[in-house]
Amino acid sequence: MPGKHHQEDKLMSAYYKAVQYFEENKKNVYTALTILVVLIAGTILFVNKRTANNELAAVELDKVKMFYNSNNFKQAIEGDSLGTSKGLLYIVNEYGSTENGETAKLMLANSYYSLRDFDNAEKYYKDFSGSNKILKVSALAGLAGVYEAKNNYTEAAKQFEKAANYDNNNPFVDQYLFYAAKDYFRAGDYKSAKELFDNLKKDHPKSKFIAESERYKASMNN
Repeated sequence: MPGKHHQEDKLMSAYYKAVQYFEENKKNVYTALTILVVLIAGTILFVNKRTANNELAAVELDKVKMFYNSNNFKQAIEGDSLGTSKGLLYIVNEYGSTENGETAKLMLANSYYSLRDFDNAEKYYKDFSGSNKILKVSALAGLAGVYEAKNNYTEAAKQFEKAANYDNNNPFVDQYLFYAAKDYFRAGDYKSAKELFDNLKKDHPKSKFIAESERYKASMNN
């Protein structure tokens, strides 16, 4: 069967070419394989270390919550003298790139905000990069609150607008739209304020912020 022999000849030819290539490029082949093995091993080690760090961050975070939830924000940030908790700042510095570290970062920003340390609050709100959408929205709203505290109402409005639009499932969408519109109003940008007040009424007709938004709109018409 000529066809069968022809196919076998092609396979043998390919085999011998492969063997010849390997013999001629043995050093490069081994180098490439070594690099591949190192990359795979490095990735596994990185993932394992990241998982372990996330678990360590969770343990430390649990120790902080008793201070954070009781509004002892200084202790929440720095830890306590008895060593019960190392504090949010420690968690962020050690494990900030993990998901639990990102949660600690938001709590750290909230703590600084509560202590009226707005510069540090701004720093950590901006630095938040966790994957949890609810926490991301909270970080955007927290940053808006910082700008409000600094009387930068235009930036506050922009951040509240981002918070409102980031996740449609967020239960505070209407609230953040109202806050954004109110801050545009405070900044003297009545066009943007009216647009958001109108959107609030159209998209969230049952919102508790409708009545107050109508009062703002009425004041713009006077």
